[in-house]
Amino acid sequence: MAGLRKLSVTYFYREPRDTGQSIEGIFSLVKTCLKDRMLIKEFFCSAGLSRSANTRNAGKYASDINHITGDVNFLALGLKGKKNILTIHDFGFYENPVHSKPVKLIYRLFWFYLPLKYVDRVTVVSEFTKSKLLQYFNYPQEKISVIPNPVKPVFVFTENEQPGNARILMMGTGKHKNLDNLIEAVKGGAYHIDIIGWPSADELDKLIQYQISYTVYNKLTDQQVYERYCACDLLFNASFYEGFGMPIIEVQAVGRPVITSNFGAMKEVGAGSAILVDPNRPDEIRMAIESLQNKNTYNDIVAKGRANAAKYDYRKIADQYFELYQQLANDNSVLSK
Repeated sequence: MAGLRKLSVTYFYREPRDTGQSIEGIFSLVKTCLKDRMLIKEFFCSAGLSRSANTRNAGKYASDINHITGDVNFLALGLKGKKNILTIHDFGFYENPVHSKPVKLIYRLFWFYLPLKYVDRVTVVSEFTKSKLLQYFNYPQEKISVIPNPVKPVFVFTENEQPGNARILMMGTGKHKNLDNLIEAVKGGAYHIDIIGWPSADELDKLIQYQISYTVYNKLTDQQVYERYCACDLLFNASFYEGFGMPIIEVQAVGRPVITSNFGAMKEVGAGSAILVDPNRPDEIRMAIESLQNKNTYNDIVAKGRANAAKYDYRKIADQYFELYQQLANDNSVLSK
């Protein structure tokens, strides 16, 4: 970076969408914090173009630093010879056993193997995701930075006037989210489950069969998600796979306790501040829920959760990205292949 010229950074995104904007939300916060410190450009894939056409177009938006924000890793092929960063959020699709071998091979080639040849740094959202990157692709450790996801400022602390365990929030659906075992855990009890997402037909049938009170929400704004966080007594996030587990720290910032899984990224994010359970054990889940009937236990988990969430302040995360951009910009030894 010569003289006083600001560093220029381009963020590369998947196509715009109405739902599932977690990646865009993360980097919107980063951009807000860094807009006075660097020049920012953005590139969004076009849903009307092929991946190869989007890849060709990406090269026209190259800056000092090019940051591929996730889910469009193949764009790195259009940025050959530039200084590039790729953010990897998880390996859930890659590890999903339902995909055929040809699909998995294509995904491996164009989402990971080839893009990793054309980037100079990789950021991952957790040590768990880093371990997967090393396991599957043996990417150089010195080129990997763990930069977690930030808590959005909308998720501010709100006192729960009548803390308890009656209203349970389930954030997200899909079999890996583990609604089935939550249902088994609460059947016969006086619980209500708020579900954000699209439960499957068999899950809905089971809720009705067990006469469990529930409400389904979807397509919520951040403000509406915040309202659901405020309305709940606890968050159930004991899924079978997460690359990070954003709801854990979001609901902790709001001041509600979390029950999550005792392995992977969820343990990494929630250890010492959430109740960890074996997601395969409905009896263990039930015991965790019942433990929150004790006011002292409830308040202790809330206090630890708030302290944990503070580590993920969006301004701190933005500073980590800016430091990485500066390091890469000033590294004259870097030459993308």
